[in-house]
Amino acid sequence: MACEATSIIKHGFYILQAVSPNRIVELLIEHWALITIGGAGVIVILVFGLLLWKLRSKKAVAKPQSAGAGDQDVRERISSGDYQLITDRILQVGGKYKSILFAAAGLNSLPITIPVNVAIQIAQRKKRCLLIDLDLKRDAAAKAFNISDKMDPKDLRPKPYKTPFEGLLLWPGRNFTMIKQMNIKALVDAATEKFDLVLVNAPYLDSSPDRAQIASAAHCSILFTQSPAQAGRLAALMQASQCKLIGNIQVNAEKQ
Repeated sequence: MACEATSIIKHGFYILQAVSPNRIVELLIEHWALITIGGAGVIVILVFGLLLWKLRSKKAVAKPQSAGAGDQDVRERISSGDYQLITDRILQVGGKYKSILFAAAGLNSLPITIPVNVAIQIAQRKKRCLLIDLDLKRDAAAKAFNISDKMDPKDLRPKPYKTPFEGLLLWPGRNFTMIKQMNIKALVDAATEKFDLVLVNAPYLDSSPDRAQIASAAHCSILFTQSPAQAGRLAALMQASQCKLIGNIQVNAEKQ
């Protein structure tokens, strides 16, 4: 078989040698139309194949899941004391995103213990952290750190207060009640220049008239909700405000 194949190859080579270059040119001129059509056909097939490959590649990309009322519930379940998961999530993105919004639809979804304990854990990791509290109804963070008594009611200058934890400062809710026209975005932007991480506690964001301004002030957000409907509304708000969603959590449920 090998000898036969070698003989066929040699025979074909001799035929090619027998055809003069002038004859090859004549054949090309004589059949130029067929050659042109054939070449165009090859190009069309290659272009069509490339387009088909791109379309299949786009279809293969998974679409991000939403958390709307009619969608599958994609929220993470954690216990009320599982602060480590949230802290680790924030530190993972901390190099790129320095301001994190804790967004919720009410205190049942986001008790003050969560942002306070996460802020403490971040400070214990040797990160300078500012906690901005938007719980204007209770000023709960100031009470949690026992600094309410240190605030002079006559001092109307809004400022951050030191906490018992090194590297952790608090911007209490009373600062916003003293100056109602304070620009939250300007505050957060200025804070990111001085702190490694800025946490914004917004337990009533879902019903806040300033929710769009608050959402656009942070680089990224973690949602705390009790229902897929709440999660859907807040997720849509984050998307519209270009605030990257890094967590979607239901608290006080058993871990799954």
